[in-house]
Amino acid sequence: MKYFIDTEFIEGTQNRLFGKTMPTIDLISIALVDEKGREYYAICNDFNLKEAWFRWDAKQCCSIPEMCGSKIEGHCEGFKREYWIRENVLRPIYNELLSSERYAREHHPKLVEPFTYKTMKRLLKWRGKSKRVIANEICAFIFGDDCGGSGMSAIEMAMRYEMIDQTKNPEFYGYYSDYDWVVFCWLFGKMNKLPKGFPMYCRDLKQMMDDRKLNKEWKEKNCPNEIGEHNALVDAKWNLKLYNLLKNIE
Repeated sequence: MKYFIDTEFIEGTQNRLFGKTMPTIDLISIALVDEKGREYYAICNDFNLKEAWFRWDAKQCCSIPEMCGSKIEGHCEGFKREYWIRENVLRPIYNELLSSERYAREHHPKLVEPFTYKTMKRLLKWRGKSKRVIANEICAFIFGDDCGGSGMSAIEMAMRYEMIDQTKNPEFYGYYSDYDWVVFCWLFGKMNKLPKGFPMYCRDLKQMMDDRKLNKEWKEKNCPNEIGEHNALVDAKWNLKLYNLLKNIE
């Protein structure tokens, strides 16, 4: 069975009380879609929200910095802070969580929650899932959650026993998936701790495009990005769509 994965994450060093951490990848959300269209999607609550919220990059604020009004007044150096992860990853998740049926029932329907760090933290605590829970749910999604009355969780079964039905052994596909694959594998620990039957590699759709000598212009014409990209589920479904196009091209 083929599975198409996508993740949203924060990468690089992270601030701490004394200095910075070593470079790492921190999972924010993850989605898997199988070749039949079944979907799994989860938002993680284990990631460093403070780092993701306050991470910024310097971006040129004017096409001609010398003509910037603020610069003329002495308040601008031609650049502004861009909070890319906050606006492109966290804000859509915030909107998604805020509009959920349960949350709407428990709060006044006319109340508008501000998009703040405090609100985001509260929403993630209520609706987000730990990495351990996500790993277990992924095993149940792929192998099924029928543990035969053993009392073991889906992930415990997947770690201990080979699947009798080899057709359930997954193949994973992603697009520019090096970091996606690392953060996916880290859900289970070290590489040798992957569930039985999991491959130790991910097939990359970008490499499939390169093998077929298909460029960015071909992709934009035949498989343009979906509305809502940078949502893990939207992008995972897009990966399946791209694969279905590529498999018919020699």
